[in-house]
Amino acid sequence: MPNNRLHYAKDGPAATAWGLLRDLKIQDFPIDPRCIATKLGIVVWERALPISCDGCLMRVGNAWGILVNARIRSETRRNFTIAHEIGHYLLERDTVKTSPLHQQFNTVIPEQNSTNKELQAYLQSEQRANQFAVELLMPTPIFSVDSSSHVQVGLPAITELAAQYGTSLTSTAIHYTRLSEFICALVFSESGVIRYFAYSEGFRKNKNCYLVNGQTLHPKALASRFANISYPNEFKDEVPLNYWCRPDQLKEKENNAESVDDNIIEHSRRIPRTKQIMSFLHLPSVFS
Repeated sequence: MPNNRLHYAKDGPAATAWGLLRDLKIQDFPIDPRCIATKLGIVVWERALPISCDGCLMRVGNAWGILVNARIRSETRRNFTIAHEIGHYLLERDTVKTSPLHQQFNTVIPEQNSTNKELQAYLQSEQRANQFAVELLMPTPIFSVDSSSHVQVGLPAITELAAQYGTSLTSTAIHYTRLSEFICALVFSESGVIRYFAYSEGFRKNKNCYLVNGQTLHPKALASRFANISYPNEFKDEVPLNYWCRPDQLKEKENNAESVDDNIIEHSRRIPRTKQIMSFLHLPSVFS
């Protein structure tokens, strides 16, 4: 496909990804981002890079390439990296300057003396490329239909969807949770502390459902059991809602403290590769 036909980047990352799939007439999953890169005239090659760098978009004159860190063992992570860099290409290629390899790496991440404006621009660029990659590999209109067709909710459905779309369990779980029509959340914890979470619109709107980054896990939450390495890699059960949504952690929610006595289903799983615990939470009354 000639590059000059790709003029829909102005519509945003999601629309750009969907438009690309439409123009290339791609309908089968999992998506092969290497094949897409080839059709766009982008060369993909691998080379051992610093651990902190998964890959980068290169431009030499009018030639484009995507360099992927050969140290990445996960195929799903390689695919996401390529999709991410295709996003940079389609969304920002007019601003990428011709740059030798060593200079390109030195300018990928803002240096410590960068201004807040430069850092913000970098973070926004990465966020847009990530959104593009998610929508290229798991386009929302199709993914939503497949998600809702699963009888089982949460990690069982997420595991099957990850296999179907050829995506990592983590990225699939986040996309699944954000699009869910149910009251649910996904929490990643490490060393007994909440590091990151995503949630559905229903969870956000529920006055008793909230999470706090940096919050210490409740000692009786199922996710706390993984401190014992001899325990199984997965637990699922009903637990009190206040194990996760504790009014003492968020003062503006204190008025609702009397109404957080409900139970919530917690399904927690150990992720050995990242040393994190992934917990899927949902209100059981919604799923009965």
